[in-house]
Amino acid sequence: LGSISFENELDTETKNVLKERLEAVGFEILTKAEDLLIEQVKNVLIEAVENRTQLHDTTLQGIISERISKNYHQISRLFSSTEGKTIERYFIELKIEKAKELIKYEHLSVSEISYELGYSSPQHLARQFKQVTGITTTEFKRDGVRSKLDTL
Repeated sequence: LGSISFENELDTETKNVLKERLEAVGFEILTKAEDLLIEQVKNVLIEAVENRTQLHDTTLQGIISERISKNYHQISRLFSSTEGKTIERYFIELKIEKAKELIKYEHLSVSEISYELGYSSPQHLARQFKQVTGITTTEFKRDGVRSKLDTL
């Protein structure tokens, strides 16, 4: 993420053109501090899942609190009201998308994937996978499609 400042206030037409061009390449303009905080939370969680760091040894609250120096409960309430889902639900969706990637491209077993993603057991991963996707890991491996983590 980055930020940009202008010496003078942009007129509405220029703002709209800038917004359209940024959205065309996958970016969006965040103007409120709350939006920036939500994006920061998402980025921390995406990084944790991508790097598979801390998924065994710490809580979700611990992962976020280590990187964002704000009250977790306030962040959680803001996230839920803004995104329409809890941080926990968002994190589960991220882990399931990462599981899809690992199933498709890494040739790991469900047991290995469950360990990589911090699940307590392969059965726990399989249950969550079915709840989120509506199909089993075996069905997904055969003909499933995954999304990019940053599109969730």
